[in-house]
Amino acid sequence: MEGQIIELLEFLHQPRPEIRALAVQQLTTFTPKTSEYQPLLISKRETLIPDLKSLCHDDTVVAHEAIKCLINLSHDPRILQELDDKYFLNFLCLLVLIPKSVLADAACMLLSNMTKHEPICVKLLEGEAKPLPGLCESNRLMDHLVEAFHRGHKKAYNPKAEFNFLASVFSNVSGIRAGRVYFIEDAPHDKLAPLTKVQIFTEDSNVIRRGGVDSTIKNCCFETRQHERILEADKLNTLPFILLPLCGSEEYDMEEFEQFPEEIQLLDDDKKRETDDVLRMILLEALLLLTHTRFGRDYLRQKQVYRVIQKLHAVEKNEDIKEKCVAIVDMLIRDEAGPEIKEIEEDKKKEEEEESDDDMVIEEIV
Repeated sequence: MEGQIIELLEFLHQPRPEIRALAVQQLTTFTPKTSEYQPLLISKRETLIPDLKSLCHDDTVVAHEAIKCLINLSHDPRILQELDDKYFLNFLCLLVLIPKSVLADAACMLLSNMTKHEPICVKLLEGEAKPLPGLCESNRLMDHLVEAFHRGHKKAYNPKAEFNFLASVFSNVSGIRAGRVYFIEDAPHDKLAPLTKVQIFTEDSNVIRRGGVDSTIKNCCFETRQHERILEADKLNTLPFILLPLCGSEEYDMEEFEQFPEEIQLLDDDKKRETDDVLRMILLEALLLLTHTRFGRDYLRQKQVYRVIQKLHAVEKNEDIKEKCVAIVDMLIRDEAGPEIKEIEEDKKKEEEEESDDDMVIEEIV
């Protein structure tokens, strides 16, 4: 069988389109991680990946199969090195951004895997794009992706795409400092921080979208010197979007209630908490990061955050999450010796990012 697969690879660059189409469709079945032949394909990466990248320019059906193959193979770091290509990255983003592109969501999924590789994140942050009427007037590629994610919710920009997997791209990009700076600082074209266009989806019905958004917020909270900008209501105002998924329908004392952020003062009686344990933990970790500065602790106290955490702790069944609740409350009730900015250790930051990375790799598409 291995000999037949190697022979099949030769047909990927045949001049006749119908032969290329049949070859890539057959190849797709061997690319999932569960396939015993995936290691063989990875060993042929130096010729296979250029062929698959070329097929992404083919007709829609062939291109879709080629993208699926790349999604399945791109969990492997050696494949990511082969995909570390500025021109292919720009082409993939074009597939995401073209109105009515039927390949947009598949391209988002591949981008999600590709941005596990830090050099690709850097290229994305440095990427340029021409203003696209109806979407974005910026010349920064990342701004276009953020606008597609923001405006494209519920297929509002492209009836063929939902752009949910861009949330995972943003999570990966914000895993490096340049990415966090990008999301926190105002964009030149509209004077709005990209994080403000992303953070509003922490209660979205799609777990991929809200999960990537939660992780992006958490990553930005590692920027301790930006805690004031992240928290202040007249700046990024991120706190309500961390708290909303952690809130239930419990009642609070009126005095406490009036000090909450305005966005969580008008909750419905049937308000539900985030149901995913991993995402509740990510949100709590974001809050804990915000307690690493004096400003963050004071602001969270002022907004009665510990009351929300106490209510969560009372109903939480996951012991690890309960422990995280206790850690947050302990930080908020501690005695203060004076203002300080505590830098988050880089090793700890990378360790937490790697723990969440394993859950975000997309594969097994057949």
